[in-house]
Amino acid sequence: MFLKKLQPTSNGSKNISKLTSNWYDKKTLSSMSFKKLSLGGRGSTGVRILRTRGRLLKKLKLPVVAYNFRYSYPLLIVTFKLTPFYNKILTLTFLPSGGIAYLPTPLRHPLFSVIYFKTPASPWYNRRYTYLTFISLIQRHKKVSNFELYPGKGIQYARSAGTWGKVTTRDLKKYTALVYLPSGVRKIISIFSLVVPGRCAGMLKRSVRNTKSGFWRTYGFKPQVRGVAMNPVDHPHGGRTKSIKYPRTPWGKTTKFK
Repeated sequence: MFLKKLQPTSNGSKNISKLTSNWYDKKTLSSMSFKKLSLGGRGSTGVRILRTRGRLLKKLKLPVVAYNFRYSYPLLIVTFKLTPFYNKILTLTFLPSGGIAYLPTPLRHPLFSVIYFKTPASPWYNRRYTYLTFISLIQRHKKVSNFELYPGKGIQYARSAGTWGKVTTRDLKKYTALVYLPSGVRKIISIFSLVVPGRCAGMLKRSVRNTKSGFWRTYGFKPQVRGVAMNPVDHPHGGRTKSIKYPRTPWGKTTKFK
């Protein structure tokens, strides 16, 4: 993965860069993807009231990530996929049973390598490329990512690009562990929860430069201005000293008594 500098089209679009790589798969399997649907910004009748969120995510097919993955057999890394707008790198793996799954990608996992679910009873316990394991088997104060709160809950913490945490203490009598999260918060979780050794891939995400005012417009976000800060010609809430009779839509109709 590397940063590619884009061709400037105006004075405000200089020094813009994006993440690119030749190993990323631009295709999404239809059986393992979904379209993001949302009713945000619409009233009870289905009419759009707010126009602050972009609609680009609704047109895309986002891959379904197996955050609650438990499979004790070796897996083959086929390709990597960079999810749009999130810059999160996913791993497409093939299972011996013929199944496929999108999994979070840790750092320094080579393409076409065989990865394993590390358990004490598995014959490949000491193999080099370990993918998933339990917190009870993780060495303390080492960089890990993709924490699970309790078994079966699914991975929820430290799964963004470039993030990591660590296991500070473990209590084998109470089956709990104290985990340091990227936000600085310390949580007590089960020692039988999932965790991925190593930090998440995509550290260069934080090197992407935001140097123009319309940077987030390419991500589907529009500027949001309060109606009371506008003039009467721009919005039904405008022109008053921050006091309105009833909240109204951009077309002047009240949103109450429905």
